[in-house]
Amino acid sequence: MVNAVLKLTQLGLSEYEATAYVSLLKEGPLTAYEISKKSGIPSSKVYEVVKKLETRHIIQSVQSERTRLYVPIAPEDFIEKYKAVVEGNLESVRTELKNIKVGVDTSLIWHVKDYDDLILRARRMIDTAQETILLSVWPQEVKILLPHLEIAEGRGIKIAIMHYGATNIKVGQVYRHPPEETIFSQKNSRGFALVTDSSKALTGKIEDQETEAIWSMNEGFVMIAEDYMRHDMFVMKIVSRLEPLLKKHFGPGYDKLRDVFSKD
Repeated sequence: MVNAVLKLTQLGLSEYEATAYVSLLKEGPLTAYEISKKSGIPSSKVYEVVKKLETRHIIQSVQSERTRLYVPIAPEDFIEKYKAVVEGNLESVRTELKNIKVGVDTSLIWHVKDYDDLILRARRMIDTAQETILLSVWPQEVKILLPHLEIAEGRGIKIAIMHYGATNIKVGQVYRHPPEETIFSQKNSRGFALVTDSSKALTGKIEDQETEAIWSMNEGFVMIAEDYMRHDMFVMKIVSRLEPLLKKHFGPGYDKLRDVFSKD
């Protein structure tokens, strides 16, 4: 019950309203006095609470022989009603905001410290891409983003993916990067980078308890991110064709190649 009340408050109900609704679902129909007793809502507040729920058509009153009883709408009806209201409000907001001229400061850099926010931004970037998508990703995140990538490819968007670890995904051009050969695996974290249309970039690292990323339309930041990703893909393309020769010159683990402070 506590979890249900919490979720309902996140949808805009007050704690008392959510508690009263859940109490009615469990034991209704009830009088206002019974709602107060069973839910712990103060008797001085319960009539105000049920009146608000009635106004929002979440409960309705029924007059019995001696008293007034309150009945909740079914959960499915509540969900569909809430969904319709939210979608209607969002559409109204969309219409109103279209009339406002917005000046976007493309130099801004947004810090992303929440995993769900990172995924939401990545989905939105993929869904709105017009020409190209470059993605550097690990299995955990590609699983979430794959449906959006498939839709984007269906729209004719060019896609190139640097995937860390084995994979059988069939979207765009996929380059496999051995995960053990990354600084991320050494630090028990995952890297993430996404550039769309050479105009937006989202890069960062993901750990079990922490996400640290940056999103921006800053031209310099986007250029660096895109060049880095393209360079990684260039290297994987070269390795796939010239691996024996590279190992001969730079060693089995390409140690000499990795040492940028030496020409050997």
